[in-house]
Amino acid sequence: MDEYHILYESHLRDFSFSDSKGKKKYNGKYLALTEDKRESVQHLQELQAAGLTTLHILPAFDIATVDEANTVDINDKVRDLCKVKPEAVVCGTENKNATLESVLASYDPATKDAQTLMNDLRMLDSFNWGYDPFHYTVPEGSYATNAEGTARIKEFREMVKATHEMDLKLVMDVVYNHTNASGVNEKSVLDKIVPGYYHRLNINTGGVETSTCCDNTATENRMMGKLMVDSLVTWAKEYNVDGFRFDLMAHQPKDLMVEALEEVRKVRPDILFYGEGWDFGEVANNARFEQATQINMAGTGIGTFSDRLRDAVRGGSPFDGDGTGLRKNQGFANAAYPNERRDESQKELTNMLHNQDIVRLGMAGNLADFVMVDSKGNTITGKDLDYNGAPAGYTKSPSENISYVSKHDNQTLWDNNAYKTATGVTPEERARMQTIAISTVMTGQGIPFIHMGSELLRSKSMQRDSYDSGDWFNRVRFDGSDNNWNVGLPREDKDGANYELIGQIIADTSLYVDESDIELTKQQFLELLKMRTSSPLFQLQTADDVADRVDFHNVGEDQTYGLIVMSIDDGTSAGADLDPNYDAVVVVVNATAEEQNFTVDAASGFELHSVQQDSADAIVQQAYFAGNTFNVPALTTAVFVQPQDGTQGAGLPVDSKEDVPPFGQQKVYIAGDFPSDFWNPAGIEVPYAGNGIYKVALGLARDTGYKFTLGTWDNAMGCGGDNCPANFSEIGMYEFAVDATDYQAPQIIDTKLVESYAGKDWYIPGTIVGGWNHDVANLMVFAQDDGLVSIESAELTAGTTYEFKFTCGDWGQCEHGASAVTVADGSLPIGGDNNITFTAPADGRYVISFDFLQKTVSIQVL
Repeated sequence: MDEYHILYESHLRDFSFSDSKGKKKYNGKYLALTEDKRESVQHLQELQAAGLTTLHILPAFDIATVDEANTVDINDKVRDLCKVKPEAVVCGTENKNATLESVLASYDPATKDAQTLMNDLRMLDSFNWGYDPFHYTVPEGSYATNAEGTARIKEFREMVKATHEMDLKLVMDVVYNHTNASGVNEKSVLDKIVPGYYHRLNINTGGVETSTCCDNTATENRMMGKLMVDSLVTWAKEYNVDGFRFDLMAHQPKDLMVEALEEVRKVRPDILFYGEGWDFGEVANNARFEQATQINMAGTGIGTFSDRLRDAVRGGSPFDGDGTGLRKNQGFANAAYPNERRDESQKELTNMLHNQDIVRLGMAGNLADFVMVDSKGNTITGKDLDYNGAPAGYTKSPSENISYVSKHDNQTLWDNNAYKTATGVTPEERARMQTIAISTVMTGQGIPFIHMGSELLRSKSMQRDSYDSGDWFNRVRFDGSDNNWNVGLPREDKDGANYELIGQIIADTSLYVDESDIELTKQQFLELLKMRTSSPLFQLQTADDVADRVDFHNVGEDQTYGLIVMSIDDGTSAGADLDPNYDAVVVVVNATAEEQNFTVDAASGFELHSVQQDSADAIVQQAYFAGNTFNVPALTTAVFVQPQDGTQGAGLPVDSKEDVPPFGQQKVYIAGDFPSDFWNPAGIEVPYAGNGIYKVALGLARDTGYKFTLGTWDNAMGCGGDNCPANFSEIGMYEFAVDATDYQAPQIIDTKLVESYAGKDWYIPGTIVGGWNHDVANLMVFAQDDGLVSIESAELTAGTTYEFKFTCGDWGQCEHGASAVTVADGSLPIGGDNNITFTAPADGRYVISFDFLQKTVSIQVL
């Protein structure tokens, strides 16, 4: 089942290039995975033993920008580079017999020297992420021991076989949304077969679209779509690949993705599909076809990466390009200590609490219909929570949520936190922040996606986009000897604008971790793997399971920022006994700098998870449960369990929530010929009454048609495409209602008369006119306007407060007190709780008017 996947994203060259054990000629190759004595393979086996299920590799099809026959890498010598590029910075200045790696190591890391040399090497080395397809269905030759002939085919298969023998599945990144080139260019393929067909063209110029980075393909064209499907079937059938991650998947049609999944499952029924559902470019907003975007893919069983939790945990977004945003926008995992640029205003706190809601939703599978209480105290569903103007929740199944806080794109988690974390925060605290971030993924619902080396505090020395930055900046040392922090300023063309800020950050010695910090972070990750895979409660299979079992505490307006308390119920009220070991689990993520003690009234019998009782982390061992209170140290994620004693117990049931309006926070209005507003689509708000129904009582003196709206005529709800009838019979109050239980097909409820005013006289009993009676002295006079009655007060004394109500001749008949009326525009002020009150500003008489259809009161000086 898809929910059981835990994905570990690797690049084949990064994975084994720095190994010191095993055959050196296999470093960075397919066959490295066949050698179980390697540091990289042993690390992978250790992760698998703890619970890792799936190795994800970046593209391994034939790459256009690596010339396998003519490469120069950092383990080659200066003279090798100078033979092919005599203008390189090292030529004539460095020892020609020195390795390029040793030259790089000799540079001052606070300078541009390393990136300058790597820039000379960039187009010559063996390194590239591989998002530049040449041949879609051919293994990449640079990862083979011999790029010529069949070695690449045989060795790719040996890699897959070795991965399977480690009891791991293998997923490959695929890039069917573009190719490296088109037209008559050297690396153009498809355009030379049928010019203008396989590539998507600009509708105005006829040129090939390049919004993806390169030459976009037209997968909406049948034969390009067939090429993609056939290629996927080949990889699954002939190479035993277990799944595919689709680069920029939203540049492809939704229908094609669904078709591809069906076809591939004919040869591998358990295949996994997921991809990037980013909505941009010439296809944005379904301009060319219904795209495979995040929202559109909900319900298909194909997963999409969720940027929601990612941004909320990391802070800001990948588009915070300048130093101000990168530094200022702290996230849930790195905000324990405010940095010097963070705004401490109430507005910023509100934003941070909102982001904490997004983290919670992400941990609940990012489900569109998950019911939660937000930071304003409102009961909402996931789709009602805002993410930059879009619904934060969009999935229909937990497995459609690919949850992550770091991947190959953008800064690593460590480097991102280096931008965000306050100066002087200790290395130990920074390492704990790393685990806090990862724990939101590892304890949440959905499919966790872990960037290789995150568990080793991996750094790329602040590189934002390292796709072609070479082995020096991308390396990972699985022996834990260092994390590759500060090995030179990052690429100037990508990060030069931030050099000043980066210089300040790398001067902070608290960013330098030692082997013990790396080892502890690794052990914490192994423990998260063990706990996640120890219970099916962390891998719920349906949206209903999540709704019935997952709940959050420390919510609403008075919550503590930096603290998430999530419970997962397996008690009798939740349904089936999914885990015979536990009746409930509680995860406490304390991202603050202080110990947190949180009470859950219904909690009892919890204890720290056995894995954490024996943890390598002495701090998490201090977490405990006493009474009904969870106590967790600073910068710590603690998992508590309620052991099941024999039969299924009560567990920790989900708190009942208020009825959620079908349209969420979106207001509903009514428009028609009403006394209070004339055909205004956003004039009269219709309150939510519960059970899916919105209703309002409005006064009518004559007939009208009407429609409900969501604020504009674009989304009007009428009757058969026309106005609805008001069913007017006589003057009075009419109830207008719409049943939006199915919010996509709301049903208008017939209007009904709820209070008739036909033939009724109106009185004003109280001290303002003639006493608390219904004598003729209190009889009001009808004005010319429909629904308006008025009367002259008695002589009033300045500063004295008078009380009154309106009725139709006796108590209980059309009785209107303070709660039933509002003050009209231009009126002197009124008040009151039960009776309406008026304090005379001056001696004299006043005219009191009451519009009984609009329920407004006006008092004016006579």
